[in-house]
Amino acid sequence: MVKKLIIKPATHLSQRNAENMTASENVTASGTMTASENTKPAQHSATHDQLVGRPDDPAARAAWDRSVAAHESLAALPGVTFTANEDIVIVLHPGFDTLDVIGPHYFLASMLGATVHLATTGAPGEPVTSAGGLQLIPTTTLEDAPTSPTVLLVPGGDTPILLADEAAMAAIRRIAAGASIVTSVCTGAIVLGAAGLLDGRRATTHWSMHHLLAGFGAEAVDERVVIDGDLMTAAGVTAGMDLALRLVARLRGDEYARFLELGAEYAPQPPFGAGTPDEAGPELTGLARDFYATLEHALRTVSPLSD
Repeated sequence: MVKKLIIKPATHLSQRNAENMTASENVTASGTMTASENTKPAQHSATHDQLVGRPDDPAARAAWDRSVAAHESLAALPGVTFTANEDIVIVLHPGFDTLDVIGPHYFLASMLGATVHLATTGAPGEPVTSAGGLQLIPTTTLEDAPTSPTVLLVPGGDTPILLADEAAMAAIRRIAAGASIVTSVCTGAIVLGAAGLLDGRRATTHWSMHHLLAGFGAEAVDERVVIDGDLMTAAGVTAGMDLALRLVARLRGDEYARFLELGAEYAPQPPFGAGTPDEAGPELTGLARDFYATLEHALRTVSPLSD
């Protein structure tokens, strides 16, 4: 029996930060926060008394002052939009790939002021189970999600289930039409293709399904992240984190993304060097292709692929 961990999204630091901002914090019309004498790191203000407990303690005060200074310095970096109000819709469909959602969510929800909507294809409030048994409680439904979000993100996983859901596919088309940036991770690109969003566009997906992209009129590109204007697609699973950092850079500036990358200690060093077909070799790659044969058959069955 697979143990299922149910996670209910708490109010993220980025949302609390935006709520805790005071009038003394100088925010420009463009959304860029500038340093001011009274600026305080809001993520600390909510927990300072609980964690430190002694605001009058010299050591605690010194640590607090360092955090304030770092907060102000980050806000003042050239090209950084420190706070904004992006709406980001991540589609939660049955059998989603866990890391396709969790990886991007980590970085996107770390943007001060951004709101990440976990939009279920099912009933409101009912946990959605990933392919690996992890359950997430959605924050909204596709029907109630923002119709003109900053970002729409479609994860991969058991995507044939999503492709067969006509109402969900219609909602994805509707939201994509109003989104500033449409994105996918892994086989989420197949969903975008089936929705008619890849025709004539450059895109990528999981290596095992890369050859399917041409059937949607897309130009398949063998890269971890492919950016084609307002369309951004990521290769398999872990590439979703690369995608998210690219999004952060696009929305908030390179230095903001670099800061989050450092905070996450995102410096991949694959222990076995088998992360791509070329690195894994023909024998292991062939075995993996056979392993994914059932998924490919299902995708071909429910997707409007052209020969």
